[in-house]
Amino acid sequence: MKVREIMSRPIITEDEDASVTEVVKDMAELGIGSVVITSEGKPTGIITERDIALKVLLKNKRADEVKANEIMSSPLVTIEPEASIDEASALAAKKRIKRLPVVENGVLIGIVSVRNILTLKPEYVKRFYPEVRLLASGWTLDRLERVLSESEVCLAGNHLLSYKQRLKEVYDELGELVSYYVDDEELKDIFESLEQLCQEVKGKGEAEEEISVEEQRRKLNTILRKFRHTTYLRKQQAISSFAGDLWLGSYRYRKGKEPRLPFKRTRPW
Repeated sequence: MKVREIMSRPIITEDEDASVTEVVKDMAELGIGSVVITSEGKPTGIITERDIALKVLLKNKRADEVKANEIMSSPLVTIEPEASIDEASALAAKKRIKRLPVVENGVLIGIVSVRNILTLKPEYVKRFYPEVRLLASGWTLDRLERVLSESEVCLAGNHLLSYKQRLKEVYDELGELVSYYVDDEELKDIFESLEQLCQEVKGKGEAEEEISVEEQRRKLNTILRKFRHTTYLRKQQAISSFAGDLWLGSYRYRKGKEPRLPFKRTRPW
């Protein structure tokens, strides 16, 4: 897949002579985390929330007195739209940046972020965050839990062939996930439990005397409880992480503390 297919557009820009106040207004009104800075229409730099926090707020400067070209990150690291996602990921990781403006024939046409990349290629997360323990998504687990729940309905209705088919479907996909998410102990535990259940019904016919329905339901319910617990927690964590990404949220709020700014301002904007 190419960068062109995942980049965000339209791209928001400001002239290098614009004040930081104007840049902040763009970010606040549009809910974005960066603005590309141009000089005579050509991209020359980028300003992110981090730039504003470190170069303006923490230095107690007036935002309306600071120009964009004074705090922008430059030279601008860009990528072409026909580059692959793997190339974009490698470049962003090497340069330790989270956003790559996309330029075609000298014209700015979009921007690709680490979030864009990881949405489609979560396996690249360790390139950017090597200390992170990579876990399967709660949304992926939710989908598989639904299929496994359907298998319980099949079992209760003595549709044993459908039951085994759904078990195998979930088992096969969990096997692929476990081979990738090697740090995910909860996922591995669910997989091993389901593997044992699949082995018990493998090769058996549809006759009720060959498969103990009540015993299967008991074991399946044990697996489903683990599945649902893990799924729920992962989805909640994903929602919490997204909320924590809101602009300056990590500066102003800390769990168990009163809302605060990272420092005391002595002058108005």
